[in-house]
Amino acid sequence: MANPVIRSITATPSTLQPGQTAQVVIDAYDPDARTVTVAGKVTDVAGHVATATTTLTVGDPLKFELTTTDPAVTIVADPAVAGRFSVRV
Repeated sequence: MANPVIRSITATPSTLQPGQTAQVVIDAYDPDARTVTVAGKVTDVAGHVATATTTLTVGDPLKFELTTTDPAVTIVADPAVAGRFSVRV
């Protein structure tokens, strides 16, 4: 299994005054991830056939973390978007 790849980490805005907040986004992916299409088939006694397909994603789920050692900084992960954080100074 290959390591995850971080394409970028961006902060908007990149400069803050005390009391302000920035949004930090980590853009990363799993190079081992791929999609697989599988098909199912059902045949009745009369020989009628029904088929259906679905796509599966194979890969490790990524866990995004953003940390600091500065006790004056608050980091909150966005529960709706993996890799997006609010950073308040």
